[in-house]
Amino acid sequence: METALARRTALSLVAGLLASMACLARGVGAESGVTLVGKVMSSNEVSLEGAIATLEGIGSLSTDASGVFAFRDVSPGSYRLTVSKAGFPDEKRLLLLQAGRLNTVRIYVAGSARVEPPPAPVGVPIVRRGSAILVRGRLNEQMETLFLVDTGATLCVLTKATAMHLGLPSSPPADPVTVHTASGPIEAPLILVDLIQVGGAEARGVEAIIHDVPGLPSDVGGLLGLSFLNHFTVEIDPVRGTMQLSR
Repeated sequence: METALARRTALSLVAGLLASMACLARGVGAESGVTLVGKVMSSNEVSLEGAIATLEGIGSLSTDASGVFAFRDVSPGSYRLTVSKAGFPDEKRLLLLQAGRLNTVRIYVAGSARVEPPPAPVGVPIVRRGSAILVRGRLNEQMETLFLVDTGATLCVLTKATAMHLGLPSSPPADPVTVHTASGPIEAPLILVDLIQVGGAEARGVEAIIHDVPGLPSDVGGLLGLSFLNHFTVEIDPVRGTMQLSR
């Protein structure tokens, strides 16, 4: 939904970036090395928790509940990645990790996994300001803030004040992400937010940029864009004053 307030913000992000693969909130490029974010799934596309991802010469990590792992501060270059999970054959990949970008990989291991029933839909109270729709969210279990719901934004956006409160870098890295807005292209840091919670719904490893959106009220901590909303089926009921999120 493109709202009047969203239009006044003059921000419509159209960067085509992966919206479901990331974890741990840090700025890309803020470290001396690069970041590799991966997601492990079964052949029937079930996220696999507890899979072991081993990056040769670096170490091993276990995937979280979303099947996601992240290696940080890795020197650019070629690496062999091995993914192991009990009951599935190992999967191996040769990866080239490049500087100045978020390196991502999606790993499918052979075999089917049990499909869990979807959780019950979550109804989130909305706040109306004119035709704008806002919801209250929680970031990294550290702070609560209002978000402007903007389905025209490819990525979530955090204001610099919100990023500072969370201890996230707000200065662009050496190779910042370029996004296109209604007022022209801007360069902004791309970060990976550990956890965004809205009502009883949550998404981990959410991509966002840090940018002060012109015209955004001071009590609004950012935009809730598709990098969060695409984790759910979203229905807004203005009569009941709720936004329903279901998987």
